[in-house]
Amino acid sequence: EVVEEGPDPNEQAMMAMMGFGGFGTTHGKEVRGNDTAGGADVHKQRTWRQYMNRRGGFNR
Repeated sequence: EVVEEGPDPNEQAMMAMMGFGGFGTTHGKEVRGNDTAGGADVHKQRTWRQYMNRRGGFNR
């Protein structure tokens, strides 16, 4: 029986060449600077709405 203990050397070389040999995760961790980044301050122009003289009347 052949039991593999991990990725073969070819896979390790390919992973090292591509740059993802040792990735971690930030799930559940605090990321520095994450609280200030993002969240665009978008101001949407208000659109007028006609209340009088419309179909259906004033008191719908």
